Amino acid sequence: MIVLASQSPRRKDLLRKLLGDIPFEAVPSSIDEREIDCPDPAQLVLAEARAKGKDVSQRRKGDVILACDTMVFFQGEKLGKPKDEEDAFRTLRRLQGRQHQILTGYVLLRDGAFLAERVVSSTLSIHPMSDDQIRRYVATKSPLDKAGSYGVQDVEYIESTIVSGEKENIMGLPIKEIGEDFRRLGLLP
Repeated sequence: MIVLASQSPRRKDLLRKLLGDIPFEAVPSSIDEREIDCPDPAQLVLAEARAKGKDVSQRRKGDVILACDTMVFFQGEKLGKPKDEEDAFRTLRRLQGRQHQILTGYVLLRDGAFLAERVVSSTLSIHPMSDDQIRRYVATKSPLDKAGSYGVQDVEYIESTIVSGEKENIMGLPIKEIGEDFRRLGLLP
């Protein structure tokens, strides 16, 4: 069985797209990501993915666990999920018209043994928005559960340009790279 160490609806949808008819389960990790500290952004997302994967692997013996972590970085600063609507508003004002980096670290493991791990990077630019546009978007509550305070898929509220990388990575699950690893491990045809 393939187990996604997440309850994110976006990640579940993307994994369904990758796996097709192959079933999987979603089992969230119980680790506190704030306890993991690493100064290097790429190593940080990988460390968090490893911790989530190990946590779920302990409860799911014999299953292949896919765990990942996505973070937004702007001018050397980690932009996590906003604390509240005002924090989301401030973050979106900072990001508009500027490029920022999205990193997703993921691991595949079985019974605590790592089968694959990678960090995938994308660069995005959010088009300029008025304060009213930002407030309307924040009022939808969609930005409140997303790193960087936005969802690239929320195209009715926010316009962006992908400078490099893939949309799926920005959404939190780099299915192109995960698919490559699944095929290499014999989990996909």
